[in-house]
Amino acid sequence: MKKGKMKIVQYVIVAFVVVVLLCGIFSILKRLTATSSTDKLSESKKEKGVETTTEKKVDNSIPITKLSVGAPAGNIRVGETMQLDIAYEPADATNPELKWSCSEDGFVSVSEDGVLTPSEDSEKSTVTVTAETTDGSDIKTSFELRIYPEIDPSKPMVAITFDDGPYPDTTNPMLDALEENYAKATFFCLGQNVEYYPEVVQREYELGLEVATHTYSHQQLPTLSASALEEEITKATNANKNATGVAPTLMRPPYGAVNKTVLEAAGNHGLSCVNWSLDTEDWKTKNADATYKQVMTATDGDVVLLHDIHEYNVNAVQRFVPDLIEQGFQLVTVSELYANRGETLDPGTLHYRTDPTTEAQEETTAADTEDGEDEEDGDW
Repeated sequence: MKKGKMKIVQYVIVAFVVVVLLCGIFSILKRLTATSSTDKLSESKKEKGVETTTEKKVDNSIPITKLSVGAPAGNIRVGETMQLDIAYEPADATNPELKWSCSEDGFVSVSEDGVLTPSEDSEKSTVTVTAETTDGSDIKTSFELRIYPEIDPSKPMVAITFDDGPYPDTTNPMLDALEENYAKATFFCLGQNVEYYPEVVQREYELGLEVATHTYSHQQLPTLSASALEEEITKATNANKNATGVAPTLMRPPYGAVNKTVLEAAGNHGLSCVNWSLDTEDWKTKNADATYKQVMTATDGDVVLLHDIHEYNVNAVQRFVPDLIEQGFQLVTVSELYANRGETLDPGTLHYRTDPTTEAQEETTAADTEDGEDEEDGDW
């Protein structure tokens, strides 16, 4: 009896061991089969273009509570880039990654280090760029950006320049025409008028136009004493800087009158002197049609002179800006004209246009006294 029972126990133990082994083998085979199926499924997805990714866990334990994005300018040209100034609080936020969007899809992109680039299709548009936190704090901040066309150095370009302003009643409608057509120009402003109407100068600057100086009170610079010359330039540059926050780099001497002393004084203030190659003589004709016709004779590389203080010029500007563009001209600032032709505007030098073979025309009479307006009224 005892031996029989012992054999039964042995059989049971052997059977149990066999069952355990079989279960283990079955489990291993099942895992292998499942792995093979998963691999085949992954390969199948890859063949069909379906990406298989592992979700990255992000530490959002310290969220952003304040976000700011500063743009160095409210405008940019296609082909340029802009480094944004990004700041957030607290400084030890664990997830500073931002999600960027644009009111016009695909018009701008922003890299991880905050470099903004407009797309080729974004020219002549004004968009809103938005940065949004990705840590769950749902903080957004936006800024508006004006995008100008890219400059092609191989195509014709002219620099339209305005003297003697600003004067709100006439300068602003001209700015409207430039803004509407995404065109640029250079404004040689009188310092005393800048002090009267700083908001107009600020608008010029914010549109991305070039704000230069025409001295403070339109004096014949070569006739001034050294101290008076210094005062004319210093007060003018200070007025510009107070209005825009940026010191000018270009100066147009009144009447185009310069000598060695004037150039040296300008150079001491980091100013290059710029006269013109095409004079509309608008102060003499006092006629919109005459101004328009003269501007439309411009050729590649011209620096065109007119004045933004005259009412009769408003209509001319509204007409020639789109018409020049239609004829294939790029309307650029003086600095852009020179930079894209590979020429420099060094402090203390004198320039007329990017083609040095063209002789400058002289502004024979002061624009502020030839139109019958009283200087003392401040309307010139």
